[in-house]
Amino acid sequence: MPMRLGVHHALFAGFVGVIGFLVAIIVPLIGTGLRGELDDLYQRELERQLAIAEALVEASGSDNADALARLITDRLDNRVTIIDRQGVVLGDSYVEPALLPAVENHLDRPEVQAALAGDVVSFARRPSATVGLPLLYGARMATLGGERIILRIATPLTEIERAVDGMQRTVTLIGLLTLVLALVAAYGLSKLFTRPLVQLADRAGRLAEGDFTSKVPLGRVAELHDLAGAFNRLTEELQTRLSELSRERDEMQALIDCMAEGVIALTEDARVLRMNRAAKALLDLSTTPDLVPVSTIVRDETLRRALERSVTVEAQSSEISLHGQNVLIASRALDSGGAVTTLLDITELRHLEQVRRDFVANASHELKTPLTSIRGFAETLVEADPPEHLRRRFLESIRVNTLRLQRLVDDLLDLSRLESGGWAAARDSVEISGTVAEAWDLVESPPDSRRRFSLKGDATVVGDRAGLVQIFRNLLENAVRHTDPDGEIRVEVTSDEAASAVTVAVTDDGEGIPLRSLPRIFERFYRADSSRARDAGGTGLGLAIVKHLVGSMGGEVEATSVLGRGTTIRFTVPLFPAP
Repeated sequence: MPMRLGVHHALFAGFVGVIGFLVAIIVPLIGTGLRGELDDLYQRELERQLAIAEALVEASGSDNADALARLITDRLDNRVTIIDRQGVVLGDSYVEPALLPAVENHLDRPEVQAALAGDVVSFARRPSATVGLPLLYGARMATLGGERIILRIATPLTEIERAVDGMQRTVTLIGLLTLVLALVAAYGLSKLFTRPLVQLADRAGRLAEGDFTSKVPLGRVAELHDLAGAFNRLTEELQTRLSELSRERDEMQALIDCMAEGVIALTEDARVLRMNRAAKALLDLSTTPDLVPVSTIVRDETLRRALERSVTVEAQSSEISLHGQNVLIASRALDSGGAVTTLLDITELRHLEQVRRDFVANASHELKTPLTSIRGFAETLVEADPPEHLRRRFLESIRVNTLRLQRLVDDLLDLSRLESGGWAAARDSVEISGTVAEAWDLVESPPDSRRRFSLKGDATVVGDRAGLVQIFRNLLENAVRHTDPDGEIRVEVTSDEAASAVTVAVTDDGEGIPLRSLPRIFERFYRADSSRARDAGGTGLGLAIVKHLVGSMGGEVEATSVLGRGTTIRFTVPLFPAP
């Protein structure tokens, strides 16, 4: 490992080396410095002259480049060259007009290249092949006759060389006299200047490690005193800014995490800059590394293409299917680069739209069928005089369809009242066995029915008696409708005191429900076998009403079924607490 010197020793050694080296090269160095200062002075003067020359060119209204070059030289006493954008010399105050076509192309000149590249003013230094002197060239763009041209002015550097030679002689004498004094002062100055620098380096290292409590002592030297004070203020300001940025970042993340929509912020190269909780849930992600490419974390190809396209397209909106969900994507590119994309889960909205369409279609069909029958039988009775037995049959059909319409309207009104919150369940003490018996008495059974019915268990629950009777009536009518005349219907009541709940299961051994239809049987008008259900006289609203009634009493309802072997509808209600 190489030996490391302290800043004091290194500084003193540097002083000694510099002074020793200065003895040998002080004159060239001073000359070089002076030459640089004079060069800067000449460049500023040349820049001023170029500005004047540009104003003269644009104010002249003439397009004679050679005449303008000579006019500017008369005013500024320097060589002026006018060059077009292809490097062709249009005019030169030091070249006769007749010789201009023979002048070589100037496109490769450094000052011309820099001006064409967009520099306001460009400079170059080299001997001139035309006048044989070292010249300082300055160039800038101007407009001549509506065309952009390069305006170049050259000034000789001979005065600079004469001034440098005189200065070098003077500095040689001064350098020899100050050499001894410089070596003595070097040691003391190195000690004085390096102490606060060492302290500053130490505090800077601590700051880099995250320690914002260390302060730099203020030194006696004015500049070092100011530097130490500035460093201390910088530390305080940096600590404050970092705290503010951290707080703002946390607040921003908390804000977007509270949004129901998924939000994904991308950089201009499609890397994930920020993602909220809803977006992670939609994409099934637990965490996302910083600035990870979107292609590595999004598995859905359609969504991945949409996110990658969002950073190049100003705005886009589309709907895709993501993991079985309907997701609306809206993206907008940012002016500073990158894009922000929102993901909105509209699965429930699409489902509600489908339910609404199904409801309108089913309600229309349910109303049309009995109305058509009533109208047909009524027209037959009015227009013809059928025999008495046909008359009675027609009137009975009218009565049956009228009752069907009435039951449909009643069920629709009940369902509307339940869904709108217009019905509130009572909180009474109700015995399950009494409500089951009352509901079974209301169920119409065919005269030839040999159906078996049984009730097992009993419990006292907290609920609405009328609501429970309607629940059992709907469930028992469904069971009767979908079982054979010699089938069996069972009601089983089970109490769970630990959960303070009662579970009631209504089971039949009828035709059963297909597995694909089970999730939808509690929807309005939905039937697993629509043709058979309509022939049996159901409205398709019974289970929807049951679901809302059970929910209003604080319970839940579910269905299990085996096709061809029967169905079980199971619901829960709160258990009445024992005294």
